Amino acid sequence: MKYTIFLIITFCLSMQTVQNLDLDKFMGKWYVIANIPNFIEKGHKNSYDIYSLNKNGKINISYYGEKNGKTIHLKQKAKVIDKKNNSTWKIRLTKPFIPFFRAPYKVIILDKDYKYMVIGYKNTSLGWIMSRNKNLAENLYQNIMIELEQKFNYDRNSFSRIIQE
Repeated sequence: MKYTIFLIITFCLSMQTVQNLDLDKFMGKWYVIANIPNFIEKGHKNSYDIYSLNKNGKINISYYGEKNGKTIHLKQKAKVIDKKNNSTWKIRLTKPFIPFFRAPYKVIILDKDYKYMVIGYKNTSLGWIMSRNKNLAENLYQNIMIELEQKFNYDRNSFSRIIQE
């Protein structure tokens, strides 16, 4: 009985991710359209990530943003945890290097044509809306927000739009 309750609680607390993410299609440049501000990216504009798949199956992530006229560059490495769907990763910062830091990375929304996506966290403390283009149509942005609220329990007011020039 305790095991069943544990499984139910675990299932309820876990965040549903996308199915069958094609890593090759996913790779490339993604602009940050909006995020829940965090200590690393707060105040940045013109933010984007570049994803590249290594031969060993790991993923290099290079983040770029601007703050106070200076370019910020962070490097991360990711390992795919969910080999069935490829949508749950574990990431670590490599520049700056922070020992023992590991963070979950869950792709929770992905356009069928890989034009936009959302990275989410089960406690809704962090989230990123990203696009292949610097801009996302307003109606599409609002639809993503509705899905985040209804399906994942996010508060739309937690997100801040990122200036892309």
